[in-house]
Amino acid sequence: MTIKKILPSRLKKGSSIGVIAPADPVKNIHPDDVVQRAYDYLSDKGFNIIEGKSTQESTKKHTAGTIDLRVNDIHEFIKNDEVDCIMAYWGGFNSNQLLDQLDYELIKNNPKIIIGYSDITALITAITTKTGLVTFSGPGVISFAKPEPFNYTWEYFKKMCIDPQDQLLYEASPDYADDLYFLREDDNHRIKQKNEGLKIFKEGKAEGEIVAGNLQTLLILVGTKYLPDMTGKILFIEEDETSTPAHFDRFLMQCRQIGWFHKIKGLVIGRFTEHSKFDKEDSLEDLLKMYFNDAKFPVLYNMDFGHSDPMITIPHGGGVKIDSGKKEIIFEQAVK
Repeated sequence: MTIKKILPSRLKKGSSIGVIAPADPVKNIHPDDVVQRAYDYLSDKGFNIIEGKSTQESTKKHTAGTIDLRVNDIHEFIKNDEVDCIMAYWGGFNSNQLLDQLDYELIKNNPKIIIGYSDITALITAITTKTGLVTFSGPGVISFAKPEPFNYTWEYFKKMCIDPQDQLLYEASPDYADDLYFLREDDNHRIKQKNEGLKIFKEGKAEGEIVAGNLQTLLILVGTKYLPDMTGKILFIEEDETSTPAHFDRFLMQCRQIGWFHKIKGLVIGRFTEHSKFDKEDSLEDLLKMYFNDAKFPVLYNMDFGHSDPMITIPHGGGVKIDSGKKEIIFEQAVK
C-alpha cells in the first residue's frame, strides 16, 4: 500500500521548538551554560524554546529516562498547538526503543517538522515509513551549542524549513571542522579546514525519494516494519567519528547482501571526520571501488552532512534530483 506523502508546515518567526532527548541523556552530561548557548542562538533567530522532560532527566543510565517518558515527550509536543518543530538535542543510542510505542496516527494527523541526526535516524525513518510525513535529517540543538556555530548550518535549515525554495540547489561549504574542541583547554573556538567539496565517484543522473541518515542506525531497522522498501530510493548516508574503514566496509557489505544496491537509484555519502582513520593506505575511495565500480547509479561523496560541521538539512521522504555531470544535487520543497 502506498502511503500519501505529507509535508509539515514551515516555521516562522515566533514559532516554538520543542527539544527532546530520545536517546542519550543531556542533563549532567552537557553543562547547563553550553545548553543555554544553543537556546540563546535559536532564540536570537526568533524562536521560542520549550524543553521536554527527557532533557531534564538526571539519570546515570545510558538513556534520557524511561521509554514511556521519552515517548510521552514526543506525544505532548505533537499535541501542543504552540509547538511547530520537534528537534532532538543530540543522538546517542536507543532511539529505536521508542518505535513500538509511538502513536503514528497522532503524528500523521498533526504533522510537524521533526529533525535530528545520528541515532535520531531511527525515529525519523520510522515516522516517515509509517505516516508518510516528511521528516528531516539535519542539525540537532547540539549543532548550535558548539563554539562559533557555522552559519552555513543555519542557512540550510532556514532554506529547507523556514523560507523554502521550490528547488534548493546544494552548494558545498567553503570550510568545515571536525576537531575535538571539547577536549582542548582553549575550547572556545573551532579549528577549521578547507572543504574539498562534493566529489563524484560514479557518474549519472537520478531522481527519487530520499532515505537519509546514519547508516548503522538504518541497518538496525532491517527486518522491522519501520524501514521503507529501498526500491527507487536515493540513499543519503553518513557515519560517526567512531566508524573506522573496517566498520564502514562491514556496513556496506551488509547493504550489498540485503540487496539495497540492486534497488536504489542513487547514493550520496556524507563527509567523514579524520577520527574515522581513513588514509591513503585504507581509503574511502578503495571501498567505493570495491562496492561501486560496476554500479548503475550515481555515487557522490564528501557532502556536508554527518558528524562534522557544518551540515545541511535533508528532507527524509522528500524528493531530490542528482546530475553528476553538472555536479548538482537539487532538493524539492519539503514544507508547505
